[in-house]
Amino acid sequence: MDIENYLSVTPTGLPLRDGRLLVATPFFNDAFFNHSVVLLTDHSEKGSAGLVLNRITSVNLKHIRIDAQVYLGGPVPSRQLFAIHNFANCKQASKLLPWIYVGYDNILLSLIEHNAIEHLRYRFFAGYSGWSAGQLESELEQKMWVIGNATPELVFDTPTEQIWETAVRNLGNDYLHWLQVPMELSSN
Repeated sequence: MDIENYLSVTPTGLPLRDGRLLVATPFFNDAFFNHSVVLLTDHSEKGSAGLVLNRITSVNLKHIRIDAQVYLGGPVPSRQLFAIHNFANCKQASKLLPWIYVGYDNILLSLIEHNAIEHLRYRFFAGYSGWSAGQLESELEQKMWVIGNATPELVFDTPTEQIWETAVRNLGNDYLHWLQVPMELSSN
């Protein structure tokens, strides 16, 4: 593969919408978003928001009687905790995709605390990723991201350190060479 093709970023052709993934190109050497995967939770002409799936923190939720790891959803601070889960009956949640919901309520927290549903899967996030109107589209034009499809398996079952690699593999053969690019471009 010649260097021009190696460095090219081909858009997937998928439209931006809630429930899509933003997969950071390996050439997007941003300190926060390097090798990140963002689940879009809100997208409209007014802007976009999402949660980074593969940035874990050292924070744990034991203070609310739930033993769960907290992920860093993005660089935008928030006093609110965010959650994604597969519980369809949560009244305060919005459906992103089949078996992927965003939002939570006290009933969901209680179900988690008491391990009441065997196949309940969830993740909690501090902070979020946000883009003003047109900003994300501009970043896509600059080849910082490609759009992918989210699946419950990727979101909930893939080990955190393998999410970016798995998302790249799910994009298809045209993107597999990205897996050879070092995490820190200056390392090469």
